[in-house]
Amino acid sequence: MSITPHASFVYYVPDPGEAADWYRDRLGFEIHGDHRNEGGGFRLVTAGPPGASWQIIFGDVTVHGEGELADRFRAELGFAPHFMLVCDDVAETVRELESKEVEIAERPHELPFGMAASIKDLHGNAITLADRSGWARLRI
Repeated sequence: MSITPHASFVYYVPDPGEAADWYRDRLGFEIHGDHRNEGGGFRLVTAGPPGASWQIIFGDVTVHGEGELADRFRAELGFAPHFMLVCDDVAETVRELESKEVEIAERPHELPFGMAASIKDLHGNAITLADRSGWARLRI
């Protein structure tokens, strides 16, 4: 058996295209694919930072059909897994994101591994921005 590392996670959202566009237009992600079934009702859009080894899969909340699971996905909007992006200058990145009308949840502040800030995506999911050089020191 051969298992290969693959890093991606799923955000269930009302409109996968809108979510992927937000990440592209505000954070510079690349859209990797837009997948639909022929009968409609199933859509997955994949996107990630340029050159990254991971991606987000934006799945329609009804990807598994209407019902209890779709209701749960709707209730969990804004509570997707938290992830971190690193940048060279947190304060400058925050200024740039503010100009793109990104919600700033936490202003740049000092942490043991350097500067950090927090933003929210269009559904309220938290994303930490961390200083690249500081984060490199923290890696184990």
